[in-house]
Amino acid sequence: MNNQIENGLHERNFGTMSSRKSLSLVASVILSGLVAFGSFGASASAASRRAPDVRGQTVLTTAAPQLVVAGPARLLHVDVEGARAVSLYSVSSTKGGPEACRAGAATPKRALRMNASNELDLDVVAGQTVCLSADGGSVQVAWHAQQ
Repeated sequence: MNNQIENGLHERNFGTMSSRKSLSLVASVILSGLVAFGSFGASASAASRRAPDVRGQTVLTTAAPQLVVAGPARLLHVDVEGARAVSLYSVSSTKGGPEACRAGAATPKRALRMNASNELDLDVVAGQTVCLSADGGSVQVAWHAQQ
């Protein structure tokens, strides 16, 4: 009889130990999930604080170069809608503004594709302004940047 009582106690203690281990395992899994979800939330909120989008469009003419974006910024793309040549260039300017494209010392011009979206992913540093100019006639352009 003494043996049966010991076996019964052993089974109860073993069952309690298994329950504690199971509870500990479940708690660990839940805690891991919360930590993973928390880190996802932190990265998602960091992504939502990305730079604001700047979009614009205009009709370019030969006589009037157009300021697109002043740094610091990232120029993502310029869409050219027309069969006229369009060039992109940058000028060093501390103030930026519309006159920067006419007055600043320009870097070599980069020809953009006609009737196409020109993917650029161009970093524009502080003190630099990116401009567009039409190389004959007028042409519709649109752009997308992040500042």
